[in-house]
Amino acid sequence: MPQQIIIVGLGPGDPRYLTAEATAVLSEAREVHVRTRRHPIVAALPGHPTVHSFDALYDSAETF
Repeated sequence: MPQQIIIVGLGPGDPRYLTAEATAVLSEAREVHVRTRRHPIVAALPGHPTVHSFDALYDSAETF
């Protein structure tokens, strides 16, 4: 199967608010790129994928 990039909104932070479709996509993902590891949902990602964040990029900038 070809690799895909799928963009999924993580919602406000409570796993109960993830849509069924988002949960299904995240459950099958081996790797996930997130804006920040500080988002509350990251620790509860279904399927426990490898998580990559952009925290260092945002933390090093004066503004974004």
